[in-house]
Amino acid sequence: MTDILETLTDPAILFFVVGVLIGSVRSNLEIPAAVTKFLSLYLLMAIGFKGGQALGQTGLGGDGLKVLGVSLLLAVVIPA
Repeated sequence: MTDILETLTDPAILFFVVGVLIGSVRSNLEIPAAVTKFLSLYLLMAIGFKGGQALGQTGLGGDGLKVLGVSLLLAVVIPA
């Protein structure tokens, strides 16, 4: 039961579920631009923080370094 509660309070999952609910009732909800920007930044920080915690628990081993290297490479190549 605690796993389900922990999953449902994860910001990424919560935003997804609320978005699905709002879309399913065909709400005419409009979010101001400043709030949208804040929510986007909050969601990115929450995802990054959760990933950082997971990486801290497992350590930066061979697979972690490979993923980090590919991510940095794509971050440079894609905009170019």
